[in-house]
Amino acid sequence: MLIRPVRTYPDPVLLDRCQPASVSDAERVAADLVDTMRSLPRCVGLAAPQIGAPVRVAVVDCSRHPAAGAHNGLLLLCDPRILDAAGRELGREGCQSLPWYTVDVVRSRRIALEPEPGRLVWSSGFEARAIQHEIDHLDGILILDRAAGARAVHRRGTPPPAS
Repeated sequence: MLIRPVRTYPDPVLLDRCQPASVSDAERVAADLVDTMRSLPRCVGLAAPQIGAPVRVAVVDCSRHPAAGAHNGLLLLCDPRILDAAGRELGREGCQSLPWYTVDVVRSRRIALEPEPGRLVWSSGFEARAIQHEIDHLDGILILDRAAGARAVHRRGTPPPAS
């Protein structure tokens, strides 16, 4: 269990589809993901490629976020699949791997999720958005790829000078 550095765009590990996760991958990566996620202010999810591991593992925990509403607590996503989705909603998202931007993204409002083979979870609202965001990371998709139009990307803060 370690707090690992978060990879930022344009790190190539963020841009590729991840490989299926073995049980040993999930065990090895999940604890580091949880520790790293909980060390970051307002972070509600983190995917394995964000800590340099190109496997289909992510964690989501909206329980401490004021916008969460209903939630499922800490979710471990191991080879997750969205089985059904309903409703569409525009919302602004941030990302630990794109710390200097927020992006307006359209997502499904409600999802039926298989977080790991054989388990079914229903989610809606803020948590459903966070789950979809983390699954996108596993597919090499960033919020910039999902921007809802030319004016959907918003700068936050000042990026450090290029090195």
